[in-house]
Amino acid sequence: VVMRTWLPAGEALLQMIAIHLPSPVTAQKYRMEMLYEGPHDDEAAVGIKNCDPNGPLMMYVSKMVPTSDKGRFYAFGRVFSGKVCTGMKARIMGPNYVPGKKEDLYEKAIQRTILMMGRYVEAIEDVPS
Repeated sequence: VVMRTWLPAGEALLQMIAIHLPSPVTAQKYRMEMLYEGPHDDEAAVGIKNCDPNGPLMMYVSKMVPTSDKGRFYAFGRVFSGKVCTGMKARIMGPNYVPGKKEDLYEKAIQRTILMMGRYVEAIEDVPS
């Protein structure tokens, strides 16, 4: 009880993350080489490196959650470059995608962009990097 009052773990952890971890703009400058396998001077690499909201869309989807609508999913991810907008088409490379091949490569329209806050879902216009 004394430790919880003196140093609440949740608040302390959040403060340390904010103080010690670099911002995405700072971190992507030196992490781009690990994030992107293509040439380091092309448009996508430069967009990732600069965290450019006007660059090409480069996003990593970390989790797909099925919705109550059959066949639809919420895709949770991080936008490294560009902007995700409702209605735009995105090229999706599945887990078995091999560069240069057509297998496990899809183009789909983004139905909507949302912001999840707990159990609530709020529609938003776009999600920039």
